[in-house]
Amino acid sequence: MRIAVCDDEQRIGFVLEEYLREWFDQKELEQPEYSYYSSGEALLEDSKNVDIAFLDVRMDGISGIETGRRLKKENPDVIIFMETSYLEYLDDAMRFHVFRYLTKPIEKDRLFRHMDDAIRQYRNIQSAHRKIPVKSQDEVYMVPVSSIAFIEARDHRTYIHTREREYITWDPLEKWASELDSEDFFQTHRSFLVNLKYVTNFSRNKVYLCDGK
Repeated sequence: MRIAVCDDEQRIGFVLEEYLREWFDQKELEQPEYSYYSSGEALLEDSKNVDIAFLDVRMDGISGIETGRRLKKENPDVIIFMETSYLEYLDDAMRFHVFRYLTKPIEKDRLFRHMDDAIRQYRNIQSAHRKIPVKSQDEVYMVPVSSIAFIEARDHRTYIHTREREYITWDPLEKWASELDSEDFFQTHRSFLVNLKYVTNFSRNKVYLCDGK
């Protein structure tokens, strides 16, 4: 994970990084890579693999709002915090889906609460992009977890149904239930493992799925 702090007041950047390090220590999580930038231009020149960005709204040159807009265009999954003392910029920031808005001086307890939500969203994003190997009779396919609608055990085989196609494997359903234990999957029957994001409604003995689009 990489966290970028972009603020033309270096002192605020140092304080924010100190708070973040404390939060990760409290959660007993591995510390991410931290990068500090004093301008939006500097961040945008080196914006690859930014997972979470803290942007000051008012900076010389490109504003934090414009920086955030460009970051989102490059990477729609980036989680952006806007930090400022000027609340009149809130509407502009919300137009490109800012994750949270922090007022200066930054309150540590409030930041910590927002980080709980940010890391939860980060994990969901990572999970959605994760791929798992599916071994068929003659090939191994890397299948995105998010594309799997349901998995079915039938006739001593396991059928993995995605939006695009069906994969047949001899690995038992129990193996997939264990593999996808941390994902949004639920075993509705001894023969079915269902991705809950595709479920539209259900009854006592039926589950109705959509195409997930």
